[in-house]
Amino acid sequence: MKRFFHCVSILLLFELAFASRDTLYYDVTVFGIRCGKISYSSEKENISITALSSGLIEYFYPFKNYYHTSFDTLTFGIRNYKKTTKQGDFKQRLSGEWDSSTENFTYDGLDSFKRADSCMTVFTFLERLNRENSEQLDTKWFPIEHEGSLFKSRVLLAGTEKILINGDSIMSNHLRLDLIPDDKEIKMLDRSDYFSQNITHPEAIKQIWVERKPPGKILKASVKIGPITITATITDK
Repeated sequence: MKRFFHCVSILLLFELAFASRDTLYYDVTVFGIRCGKISYSSEKENISITALSSGLIEYFYPFKNYYHTSFDTLTFGIRNYKKTTKQGDFKQRLSGEWDSSTENFTYDGLDSFKRADSCMTVFTFLERLNRENSEQLDTKWFPIEHEGSLFKSRVLLAGTEKILINGDSIMSNHLRLDLIPDDKEIKMLDRSDYFSQNITHPEAIKQIWVERKPPGKILKASVKIGPITITATITDK
């Protein structure tokens, strides 16, 4: 069961950040059973995301999470971040802002961390892949700020595939996402929402299929931890 929640949480966060500039919707399933839904919208320098539980998971572990990020449109470096999450009995609010004069990212009421102006978050990194040619970003490492911890991240292009979506066969780039710790800092938070806590899980195999035809929105994603694979697929609404 623990592996199940790890898979669901990573996939939802992973899926959210790869959508297009329009509002898009996704169904998340495990063993063909729906367990979550996502709405994602982005415009210019802002990303807004809502993740809701659905189906059977709503009865034993409901969640309702909201994330908002603003970023520099050239470097995709983080400028502001906030989240409001509720998962079961656990609730959390977190917000922070980057200061160009000190090059610190400071979380309200918590700590400050030295970060370059080009340091992205998982959300903004994947939005960059959405807006730019993923083939040109293939194998390149980028710095990632994640709730006080520093990571380096890259995507690896595994090939091209046709994906069947709503009866249409669409050519996609098949990508793998890697996130590797780049420091040994003590975690700022003792606990976080499942999405944020498990996106960096070392056992997670994260794969994405992104439409090759611009704008390249995500068509499907999967996360595998141990024997459990969770799949998310774009829907019409």
